[in-house]
Amino acid sequence: MNFELTTEQRQLQDAAIRLSQNKLMPILAAHPKSVSLSKPVMLDIFKILAEFGLTGARVPEELGGSGLSMLDYGLVFEQLPPVIALALIAHDGTTSRLCASGVAQDSPQLIEDLLTGKKIACTASTEPTTGSDPRSVKLRIRESDDGKTAFLSGTKQWITNGTIADVAFVTGKLDGNGELQRYLVEHAVSPYTATEIPCIGLQQGHLSELMFDQVPVPLSNAIGNDNSTMKTLTQAWLVNRPLLGLLGLRSAERAKEAALEHVKDRIQFGSVLASKQLMQEALVDIEASIQSARLLCYSALDAADRGVATQALSAMAKRQGVATAEKAASIAMRLCGAMGLAIETGVEQHARDIKMLTIPDGTYEILTLIAGREITGQSAF
Repeated sequence: MNFELTTEQRQLQDAAIRLSQNKLMPILAAHPKSVSLSKPVMLDIFKILAEFGLTGARVPEELGGSGLSMLDYGLVFEQLPPVIALALIAHDGTTSRLCASGVAQDSPQLIEDLLTGKKIACTASTEPTTGSDPRSVKLRIRESDDGKTAFLSGTKQWITNGTIADVAFVTGKLDGNGELQRYLVEHAVSPYTATEIPCIGLQQGHLSELMFDQVPVPLSNAIGNDNSTMKTLTQAWLVNRPLLGLLGLRSAERAKEAALEHVKDRIQFGSVLASKQLMQEALVDIEASIQSARLLCYSALDAADRGVATQALSAMAKRQGVATAEKAASIAMRLCGAMGLAIETGVEQHARDIKMLTIPDGTYEILTLIAGREITGQSAF
């Protein structure tokens, strides 16, 4: 067992840090922190991500993707600004699902546009009353009598990239038999209404509500429900969860760095705060918890690469990673005293952004039940 990164992995990680610091963060800094970025700006960002090979990280090389290992993807992903990383995971995950469903053969130009960042994708599964239980989806799909068109009616909610997406991977239920069916919906061909949902964090992002009112979609855009499609969906969950854990932990690390700078400079009772035992204990607790949770996330990604990933390991990685990040950011804010509440330190933004990661791909409670079911063999759902 070797915990050292390879030379290639260190180079990849360093390149991701430079990408974030030199190209991505300046774009975010040039726009208001509390306003969603425009689509032209997001297309510029996706072009940069495409040049780095991230828009097709989970797409095989033979289909035009970069075919990164999931551990290598995680090493890069955690270095990205959270709002960009979340947009990427929605886009890349959707693109990989489309490729696994045969869309690359049927619509090669569309896949090329997604891989090069010329178009943006999203997955639309969750609804106002549907989250972790896809069987409760209420969006209805009515097929025309001539067998050429499907009409989609319903609402999708909490959709990352929803207002800027050119392509949506939409799940609904067929009228009649109630079976789940997925459709590739191109906004230019089948226009639906998309509105953004104001949130406490990641405010430059695009968490959205999509409304379908008898929206016509070519029946040929139906995505098959064969084993390869379902396998890809499962693999997406197995990878997304540790990726989100890593993203939260990196934000917590940035909050810790701000707190460390503060306690090194701030003098109280005749000496710097960093010399106080309780300050050091808090910083050690933060550092130790982040490092241990990060190793769990790396382990889950490595297991995915080796084909031995489990729902329990993936669930525990996100559960531990995000919970640790929440606590660490809260302590960091407290170490900064009143300055921790000030916008200028950035600690409060890290805390708000981490809070946004607690919901996607499973809440703490749902992840607990997923892991518990696999450990005990008993479902508590």
